[in-house]
Amino acid sequence: MSAEIAACYNHLEAIELQVKNFWNEARIHRVYGPPKYLPMVNGSLKQVLQRRDRTIDRRKRVIIARDAASGMEYLHDNNIFHFDLKSHNLLVNMRDPLRPVCKIGDLGLSKIKQRSIVSGGFRGTLPWMAPELFDPKSMVTEKVDVYSFAIVMWELLTGETPYANMRSKEIIAGMMKGDLRPEIPSWCDPVWRSLMERCWSSDPVTRPSFIDIVKELKAMAVSMNIK
Repeated sequence: MSAEIAACYNHLEAIELQVKNFWNEARIHRVYGPPKYLPMVNGSLKQVLQRRDRTIDRRKRVIIARDAASGMEYLHDNNIFHFDLKSHNLLVNMRDPLRPVCKIGDLGLSKIKQRSIVSGGFRGTLPWMAPELFDPKSMVTEKVDVYSFAIVMWELLTGETPYANMRSKEIIAGMMKGDLRPEIPSWCDPVWRSLMERCWSSDPVTRPSFIDIVKELKAMAVSMNIK
């Protein structure tokens, strides 16, 4: 039982009719509480990355990122913002060495999209929070999740914790300034780098949608003969 993970949706503002139909989607899951569990035997992506004896090769990185992006595309198609996308909230099953599985978990901060924007506010987890979340005057869109996804891409690439040697106030200062980003290794694949950098653009308007992100990750998969 300890190897099984349950993700709970507990956001009270959600409109049930707007969300009830998508919980059976392959990459999104809903569990009401014990004893109902969904087996994601490796726990979170963060837990996998923290294991020194485990490495995630390029093939698995692309598959996991594609799964996560597809799940986020489905959320956004149903007018749901996640607001706390990070490696801790991506649940993985690595049993099949050729086909890892990744699902979106922990929708506790999610919010129904209204008029294409939600009010500004301090929600999420450092350092996955988009710069506009630090500006109370900014109009916050679904692109905050795209920014968070870019940080997850960096985690997948490096296996490290972003800004691990910085204090929270230093991260906040850098984010408010708008120029703080994790350092990209020189060996990073240029296609991966390009997508990641566009996803963490300071300007939310220029960040790609998850529809486009999925297309690009599928193209990467095709180039690597991944089905």
